[in-house]
Amino acid sequence: MEGLQEYLEGRNDMDCTLFLVIHFDQDILKRKIYNIVCEAVEDVVTDYQNFSRLSCRYFTLDIETEDIISLDFLREEYRMEINAEIGIQLFGNTFAKGIEVLFNIFGNILMDFNPDMVFVENGTDQIFRKENGTVIINTKLDEYQEKYLANNINLLRLPHIYQDLSN
Repeated sequence: MEGLQEYLEGRNDMDCTLFLVIHFDQDILKRKIYNIVCEAVEDVVTDYQNFSRLSCRYFTLDIETEDIISLDFLREEYRMEINAEIGIQLFGNTFAKGIEVLFNIFGNILMDFNPDMVFVENGTDQIFRKENGTVIINTKLDEYQEKYLANNINLLRLPHIYQDLSN
């Protein structure tokens, strides 16, 4: 763990995406996500564009349900009927706390409406996915992905297994 905190706080902003399979209205999704974020952040959360963008001290979330880029490709790539995308920009100066809050949010999303999901870093690195009630963690992660994931995976509050999720 030594050196990880310094590395994490020294990181540049990190871009990642959470792809979801939901079975209800997009406006309900945006409100649910807003409420979950407000509960997890315990600080000011600002919403923009009718809850399509949420911002706090740790990250910005962009929730998209209508204009998901390359949707057919994503559905084929991840073998899921993805119909919602949350683009996430974690801020480097608060990365360690931000990633913890983010995983707490993911856990609350799973407990609230139990979607199948895929979490991707840098556009292509599949970090984990949840399907059929189980979280599957990629075994092919870099050392820093492994460390931040190991520190936060239990916040998802679901059983997890390890498997190669090559991209």
